[in-house]
Amino acid sequence: MKRLLIFISLIPFLAFAQSSDEHLRLANELSGKKNYAAAIPEFTRAIELNGNNTKAYLYRGNAYSNNKQYEEAAADFTKVLAADPGNANVYYYRANAYNNLKSYKNSIDDYNKAVELGLRNADTYHYRANAKLNSGDNKGAVEDFTKALAITPNNPELYEYRGVAKANINDNKGAIEDYTVSARLNPDNADVYYYRANAKGNIADLDGAIADYNTTLRLNPSNAEAVFYRANMKVNSSDYKGAIEDYKKAAAMKPGIPNLYYYLAKAISNIADNSTAIEYFNKAISLDPKNAELYLYRGISESKLENKDAAMADYNKAIELDAHLSEAFQNRADLKIEKKDYQGALDDANNAVNYGKSQDGYAYITSAKAKRALRDTTGALDDYNSAARLNPKNSNAFFGRGEMKLLLLDYAGAIADFTTAIEAYPGNSDAYLNRGLAKSRMGDKQGAIKDFKRQVELDPKNQQAYIRLGKILLDDRQYAEAISLFNKGVTPYTKNGKLLVLRGAALGGLGDNKGAMADFDRAIAIDSNAISQAYSGRANVKLGLKDYDGAAADITKAVEKDQNNDDAYFIRGNLKMIQKNYEGAVYDYISVLLINPENLKTYAYRGLAEAYVKDTAAMNGDFKQAVKLSPKDGNNYILRAKAKIFMKDYQGGLSDFAKAIELEPHNYDTWLGRGIAKLQAGDKTGCADLNKAVELGSKEAVDELRKYCK
Repeated sequence: MKRLLIFISLIPFLAFAQSSDEHLRLANELSGKKNYAAAIPEFTRAIELNGNNTKAYLYRGNAYSNNKQYEEAAADFTKVLAADPGNANVYYYRANAYNNLKSYKNSIDDYNKAVELGLRNADTYHYRANAKLNSGDNKGAVEDFTKALAITPNNPELYEYRGVAKANINDNKGAIEDYTVSARLNPDNADVYYYRANAKGNIADLDGAIADYNTTLRLNPSNAEAVFYRANMKVNSSDYKGAIEDYKKAAAMKPGIPNLYYYLAKAISNIADNSTAIEYFNKAISLDPKNAELYLYRGISESKLENKDAAMADYNKAIELDAHLSEAFQNRADLKIEKKDYQGALDDANNAVNYGKSQDGYAYITSAKAKRALRDTTGALDDYNSAARLNPKNSNAFFGRGEMKLLLLDYAGAIADFTTAIEAYPGNSDAYLNRGLAKSRMGDKQGAIKDFKRQVELDPKNQQAYIRLGKILLDDRQYAEAISLFNKGVTPYTKNGKLLVLRGAALGGLGDNKGAMADFDRAIAIDSNAISQAYSGRANVKLGLKDYDGAAADITKAVEKDQNNDDAYFIRGNLKMIQKNYEGAVYDYISVLLINPENLKTYAYRGLAEAYVKDTAAMNGDFKQAVKLSPKDGNNYILRAKAKIFMKDYQGGLSDFAKAIELEPHNYDTWLGRGIAKLQAGDKTGCADLNKAVELGSKEAVDELRKYCK
């Protein structure tokens, strides 16, 4: 009886087991048909009938995973692992579930356990790499993708995602190599071209990036981000028109792309259509009213349209929203400089420096401008030094420092800085102008002429550039070329008296005194602003004609019309030298330098006059200053040579004449002066010097030859 009872008690258990297996079989059939929603209840029934059926938990876990019910899947896999802790595959399955739940740490732990238990296939390394990639462990992801590739070297997906991981650690070249292999293995994958385009953009391969975005869009025309980023590349290539087209296209495809209207507005501002740019900045601000940069760049566009008050309001708003926005302080400082609020500009410039994250040096340049306006030349120079140190390719830093050195009479230093500015930006016409000025003041007339000609080429509509070039040509006695230049600006209808005065000086230099006087008289008749200069020009011509009374009368008229006409005092000083009124000449040369300290040639002329009044200390000081400021001006040495000869330093005088000839071998004044000095000392080789002066065009040398070399 007892045995029978035992037998009967087993019957329900067997029935349950058979029923559990039947549900399991049916569930697997449904899973095989991918009907996971129907399969899962059958797996559950199997488990209810037999709670120890680990296969049912395992299969249901897989069904949950396939049905994207990852939490339930992970719970089932945990049940299986409790019964079978050495099952590597189940760790792998649970790792996948955790991965889909974005529980990357748990996922990686399970992949590690699967590998530890011997599951070292490509998929395990692949998916662990994905988990590491998603958790920010890009270096670890690269290592796992590499292990997976060692097992399956022709899997394009592995190269694609290893490329993503490499790009995330700024190994863009390595990423590009991986994307290229992936594209070769699967040439129809639009995403890999998109990723490669991004990597190429990161290394400034702009053409390559644009080409890859083009391929991306050919394979997937609906990728709005590819259109957007292609626009960014076009902006960086200065193809603003193409960029604007792409931004507008991206906006039509996907209006919600972050900062789209912001970048569109900036691109439009780059083609100087600031009114339209402001419209798009307005739209961007309506979508993102707390974005300080939008107000900053709208302010820049307003400023370009001369809407200064609107620009100031936008800069203020930008700073209100972001009290550390360096560029807003910098632009507001620039605007305050325009408004002559120099202290306010300096305060803003200091904030721009303090908050600046960029290493472009522009904040220091703005600060330097403010300090220069406040006459803090030392501080301004220090700021330009900082800007140049931060960014050795910043043309503005070297240009600004060059200007400061020009003001401080450091002409050699200024020339070096303007040269660096030109190397950084060869189209900088102002740098050629200022370098030309520095060279001119050093006495390097040929170098100055070359720079002024380059300025005219770069800025052909700048009339002042022609005038400046003409003046240096006159100073170098290139009268024919000067006349040719001035003829371009002088017509029968010309109202610019200054051009006529300059052409008159050139005509006088060529001996066309009648033509010169006609130009001076016409300037007096048509341009009240040129009257004083015209009388000065007339006086100079009369001086050459030895009409000293007429010259004196014109000088008086020139000074009456403009007491600050330094040329008039200079010519009067020369007249007094001819009249041997050396003390009077000294006082006129003093007036020249008081009116215009940049009239550097006057130091040597005053030095010669001081020699004749035997003021040796003043003479030495003036010649020292002349040579220091203009070491390449041969005339300084000619005049000092004459002073030395007068002071009985014959050898010193000849040495200075030799230096003048070395600097300006075509200047007939040098040969004339040395020839006369030699002949007065009884050296007949002076005749050869006078002949050379005649050959170079000196009329005075003809008379001296008749006098000394019969």
